[in-house]
Amino acid sequence: MTLTTTPQNIKVGWIGIGEMGFGMAKNLNAFLVSQGSNLTIWNRSPGKKTDLLQQEGVRIATSLDDLASSSNIIFTSLSNDAAVESVYKQLFDHASTTQEPIIFIETSTIHPSVTANNVELLSQYPQHTYLQCPVFGRPDRALAGQLVWVTSGPSITLEKVKPFISSMAKGTIDLHTPDVTKASAFKLLGNFFVAGSIELLAEGLALAEKVDIPQASVLELINGLFGSPVWIGYSQKIASGVTTKEGGYPVELGLKDVGHMKSLAKEHGASLPTADVAYKHLETMKAQGKGDQDWTSLIEVIREGPASLSASHN
Repeated sequence: MTLTTTPQNIKVGWIGIGEMGFGMAKNLNAFLVSQGSNLTIWNRSPGKKTDLLQQEGVRIATSLDDLASSSNIIFTSLSNDAAVESVYKQLFDHASTTQEPIIFIETSTIHPSVTANNVELLSQYPQHTYLQCPVFGRPDRALAGQLVWVTSGPSITLEKVKPFISSMAKGTIDLHTPDVTKASAFKLLGNFFVAGSIELLAEGLALAEKVDIPQASVLELINGLFGSPVWIGYSQKIASGVTTKEGGYPVELGLKDVGHMKSLAKEHGASLPTADVAYKHLETMKAQGKGDQDWTSLIEVIREGPASLSASHN
């Protein structure tokens, strides 16, 4: 690949302006502007966030094909496997028609099988490269440029895109492997720790309520004894009673992620009983019509006890 990181020949595109994508695209564009360039974006549902980015000099592509035709580095931040499959089918259709090298950088939380399928499809066009680089952090961390990125793929390509990733990251975990499916599995492993922490914290805070222990005291214990930003942040959100998904992660996507964790574990002969419990609670939330609430609100099911679980599965 002859692509070099100079403003003259680097044309960067971004697909997906959701809760996470907005913050990442904003920071990436700021970096590109400092280098004398601009970001091109495309979102399936144009709206307020794309308008805000346009005010900062971002070019809004008229279509997915328009973005693909005007970019040789393309980042994607999409909500689920189906969206990734749909977008990449179109991207690879374009890739089949051009000899100019394109680097595809996929940042979503998807099952490794989807990643493997993308690699197989693109293998027909060796002039292009596919990287799987999922991210850890909530939308506020994305906006602050403080995400942790996980990188996988050819080291020479990762080195070329490093400045762009650095503009959106506080740190990078390089898996040192060309097998990009490992990054998807690693992301699910990380999200398992998050989901397990939410489940554990929700159970403990619900028990504290039952035995009439002030939540403020429990939060003080968590802060003093464990001190993890994840535990502190999620315990505070659970205790606050705020259930809106804005700035967080909805039950429906949490259910998707935990389902992938369970599937991955089964495929490799592993056991994730914590994921099984969290999945049942999230499934109950969705059955109750609360799929768009933040996934920390699964404490509502725990408060209701076993009866709510059995009722939702009848």
